[in-house]
Amino acid sequence: MQICIAGKNKCAVDFVKLLISQKKYHFEILILPNSNDTGQDGWQPSLKKFAIENNLKIIDIEYCYKIENLIFISIEFDKIVKIENFISSDLYNFHFSLLPKYRGCHTNFLQIYNGEKYSGVTLHKIDNGIDTGDIIDQIRFTINLNDTGFENYYRLMDTSVKLFKKNLQILVEKKYVFSKQNLSEGSYFSIKSVNYKDLLNVNIKKEDLATHNQIRALIFPAFQYPIVNGKKVKKSIFSNNKIILEYL
Repeated sequence: MQICIAGKNKCAVDFVKLLISQKKYHFEILILPNSNDTGQDGWQPSLKKFAIENNLKIIDIEYCYKIENLIFISIEFDKIVKIENFISSDLYNFHFSLLPKYRGCHTNFLQIYNGEKYSGVTLHKIDNGIDTGDIIDQIRFTINLNDTGFENYYRLMDTSVKLFKKNLQILVEKKYVFSKQNLSEGSYFSIKSVNYKDLLNVNIKKEDLATHNQIRALIFPAFQYPIVNGKKVKKSIFSNNKIILEYL
């Protein structure tokens, strides 16, 4: 048996660490880094670098197509997987939302921006749609009122690892049950649906929860800070119907 971890960031590295540490199953671990993985750590650890340091086989997606006894795991993978290219049908994705809501891109940002009270990670089979495959399992958590986009993303990564650990045995032994998504109750967002540069300058016309959500959703130090009154904001606190800002 061969198992491929395809994706990026700490969550993908933690998936591989879990596979290395387990003793019950014997399989070859294959690594499929995202196309922009340079092999150097940045604000997140490099999956490619981890693979090199641990003598794991780095492959491209075409290598997976002809493997019959393959489990393919996508976690923040940057390519759309076409299932007809694979001999194996054991293709799974860990998606950073409670499907069927927030299929596609910008899931972390949009959930906070829209004031969702709950987020989570969904394990689902991969089909030829975008995050439309049958659901195997989910873990839900509460989005705290003042969580930033950066903080919530780390919770999503940690939750994905918990979900993988919980379901590894049933994926290997194919003992899972699944439920079909009701897509009419869900939502989809393309990569072009959010332009962060257009949102960064926040004009506080009213100190309401919606404005607070916009500010905290944009707080992601690896990429950007929202700007209020010409100053970068590192934290937004909503208390007693007022917004309290902490600036850099």
